[in-house]
This record gives sequence, C-alpha cells and structure tokens, in this order.
Amino acid sequence: MNRTTLLLIGALAGGLLLGGCQTAMKEPSASAQPAAAAGPYDKPGFQVEVDDGRLWVLKPGEEKSGKYVTLIGAGPHGMTVRALERDTALQYIAAKPGFDVEVQDGRLWVLKPGQEKSGKHATLIGAGPQGMTLRALDQNIALEYLATKPGFDIEVQDGRLWVLKPGQEKSGKYVTLIGAGPQNMTLRALDMDTALEYLAAKPGYDVQAVDGRVWVLKPGQEKSGKYATRIAAGPGNATLRGVDMETLDAYLAYRP
Repeated sequence: MNRTTLLLIGALAGGLLLGGCQTAMKEPSASAQPAAAAGPYDKPGFQVEVDDGRLWVLKPGEEKSGKYVTLIGAGPHGMTVRALERDTALQYIAAKPGFDVEVQDGRLWVLKPGQEKSGKHATLIGAGPQGMTLRALDQNIALEYLATKPGFDIEVQDGRLWVLKPGQEKSGKYVTLIGAGPQNMTLRALDMDTALEYLAAKPGYDVQAVDGRVWVLKPGQEKSGKYATRIAAGPGNATLRGVDMETLDAYLAYRP
C-alpha cells in the first residue's frame, strides 16, 4: 500500500470520527424538552404558590408582599388563600373552565367566551363563592356556572339539571333527586352513584361512589380495607369513607 493510499484512508477515518463527535454533542431541541406539569392548584391567568400550607394567588407580574388579604379556608382542601387584593382572591376561587369571570366590588360576573356585560342581566343574590352576588346575561348561564364541576357534563333544561359522566348520553331511564342541585334544581342522572359523586365533588378531593357509599380521597390516597366512616354524612345521607378521620373531617369542613 503506497503513501497516497494511506493518507486517503486516514482522511476518511478522521472525517467519520469528527462527524460522530458532532452528532453526539448535538443538544436536544426545545420541542424535545418535557413540558412542565400543571400544578394541582393552577388556573389560567394566575400564579399560585403554596407557602407554609397557605395558597398565595397572584396575577402575572405581581409579587408577594407583607401587605395582603386573607380568605381563611377558601382554597382547595380548605387552605387559606392570600392575595394582594380581595378581588384577585375571589376571582381565583370563582374561576371555572368554560366561563369568563370578573369580580367587581364584591359581585361576580359570569360570562361565556365572547359575551360582554350588559345592563340587562340575571342576578342571583348570595349564590356565588364566598356568598357573592352572581350576575349573568340570563338565568340559564348563571345556573350552568353554578352546576359546572370538573369530570361531569352538565345541562340545564327547563330548570332541571342533567348530570352525566363523559361518554354518557341522556336516556329515558334515569334517577331523580328533587331539589338536590344548585338553587334547588331537580337533578337527573343515569344512576345513583353518578348523582352522588357529582353532589359530593369538592376541589382537591377525589370522590368515588360505590353502591351508595362515597369514598373521599386526597391526591395520592387509595381505597383500603381499613378506613374511617361517617354514617349518613354525605349527600343524600350517603355514608362517607376515607383512609382516616382527618381526611373526612377536613372534607366536611370545607365549603367551596
């Protein structure tokens, strides 16, 4: 093998080695980076932080301060909520997917996306969170807002409330609970366990109805053969079960 051939082989090998090094050192693109998981208390338009068991609620650009308002037991799991202004705290508590909410002088406006406030509106005194007066363009929107809960499809029809789990459809065969819904609406569901789960649902808790009994769990907890019981303490006098009495007491004390 002559000198020219050896030089050519060496050059080719060096090029392959260099290419391999460049490939190995290439940084992953931004799209390949894992997205930050949403926290359990996140809501669009707010920055939240748990500080010593209390939930700080801030609007974008705000920072915590020694001067703040406090709403005791108003947050998920009955946490105390802190914010720089009372209206900010109330708006956070009132926020629900599918609705635009605005707190103005202690009153809560509820609008569907694209709607605007009007001098002509329906008013439900004391019906909103923290006893706020609720305003909406019509009664059905106000009732839909009050009835909306994560994990359920709801429909207000002729003053009655249909409650369905995702994938279910209304049927001529259903259970009826008279006056059990918000504003004493009659509630309809395909079965009693669905109705009980809906009525028992509270932010920060996983509720599961089984044969007329309602399990109450915090995130990370699981049902067990060893549990605490509160007889007839749930909606419709259903028996409540939890992994411990502390969970049940906190659940019962929390008024969303």
